[in-house]
Amino acid sequence: MNNHIRRELEKIEIPDDLNRRARLGVEKAKAEFNEQSHTTAKENKFSRGRFPNRKKQHYKRLSMVAAALILIASTLTFTPVIGAIQEVYDKIFSSNHIDDSGVRNAVISGDGQVLDQTYIDERYDITVHFDRVLMDDKETKLLLTYQSEKTELKDYYIDLFEGVSSINLMVGNEKRKLKNVGWGSRYYDRKENKVVSALSFESLKDYKGKDIRLEIDQLTIYKDSGRDSVETTWPLEFTIKPVAVSERKTIELHKTFTYKRETYTVTRVEFSKLETRVVVKGSDIGILTDDNGTEYDVMSKLERQFLNARKNSKEYGYSVDEKKSGVFIKSEGKKVEPIFSKGEVEGEKDEYIMTFAPVKNQKDCILEIGDAVHIPLTKSGKVIQKKAGDEKSEMEALLAENGFTLVPLSKEEEEEINQYLETFPKEVSNNRKTIGKLKRLGNSKILDVNISERSGVVSHVEASTPEEAKKIREDSGLSFIPVYLNQH
Repeated sequence: MNNHIRRELEKIEIPDDLNRRARLGVEKAKAEFNEQSHTTAKENKFSRGRFPNRKKQHYKRLSMVAAALILIASTLTFTPVIGAIQEVYDKIFSSNHIDDSGVRNAVISGDGQVLDQTYIDERYDITVHFDRVLMDDKETKLLLTYQSEKTELKDYYIDLFEGVSSINLMVGNEKRKLKNVGWGSRYYDRKENKVVSALSFESLKDYKGKDIRLEIDQLTIYKDSGRDSVETTWPLEFTIKPVAVSERKTIELHKTFTYKRETYTVTRVEFSKLETRVVVKGSDIGILTDDNGTEYDVMSKLERQFLNARKNSKEYGYSVDEKKSGVFIKSEGKKVEPIFSKGEVEGEKDEYIMTFAPVKNQKDCILEIGDAVHIPLTKSGKVIQKKAGDEKSEMEALLAENGFTLVPLSKEEEEEINQYLETFPKEVSNNRKTIGKLKRLGNSKILDVNISERSGVVSHVEASTPEEAKKIREDSGLSFIPVYLNQH
């Protein structure tokens, strides 16, 4: 039992009546033993096998009395103590250190199947406690902690997303690697040298009622020197009970709206105890192909807005930056926050999936995209288009986020840039147009700034020194730093 659990158990108050009865029982057992046995202190040090027959009988009699007392006490205390131990783990997984609000809500509600299994990795002196499993049609959540008195676990991850770690399913002769869903959630408690982890992988709902074995293979180590691994296997065997499985309700929708001059359609919303998913298709969602036939994915404007409110910390993982606008669900007048640790859950090629915390009232849900659009996530209800897209305002806002201020070109500067484009036609893409210049950055290393119309990404080109940048601009016939819009 680790120190944290011991401290929590010490806080448990034992009822006075139980305390009194247990004490009387022990005193009675001692008196009975003293009356019938004259065993010396030296003899009491012997093993059971070396006691004479008569003393064996006394020992057995005392054991029966003690067993009876234990039975009485356990009848009264077993459930509270086990409940207290479970409460310790519940506090861990329902805290804000877990950046998956679906997990937190499920634990608070008592959902899922409690596992309460421990595995000792003797090679690395790591105690693994499997706490709980939850699942629905789309994913499985496995909640566990691992702790050590010798091995520092700060850099030890079960990374199913980008690391070398994997989780395998074994049923009978079948063994296969399970696919991850998002990144999962992790918190390292430095004081306890303990890692709290909520792994997220594909649904095991089809195995309900069956005995299964899961194996976590390899830990991923992240250090400044790079990525490494720990070769180990942590096994878990259990039967998936009905209580582990929750249902998912899907509503097909067709709610079309515009955002930053792009057109999107909410095609469906999915409700479960673990999450709320909103699936969207849009004019800038999908795979792009360049002139060489290479496919690549570009972040849509909607995705940028969804991630705009995300912040990250070592203590609490991903959370919401209240100072920034984003994409939220409002239900019963309250904001339902995104689950950013599921930020890269993949849908079809032309789909984008946004994941939020579970909602209680599925009939009262509105998707709010900044202050621009409100979309009811129900069959009825009309889309409220509160703000129209304005290219100039969008460009200025994007630049401001990156610390730049856009200023219009004067007539003389327009002539300069036109002359530049004629003189150096090969150095400027035909897909770019000049939208202005930077304000008060003439003495910087920056040569020019570019904004992607498709993704909203802002980038810039620099020289090695401000003096070199100034000379390059002068040689090109420019007295200012131009800002280009990369069109698609």
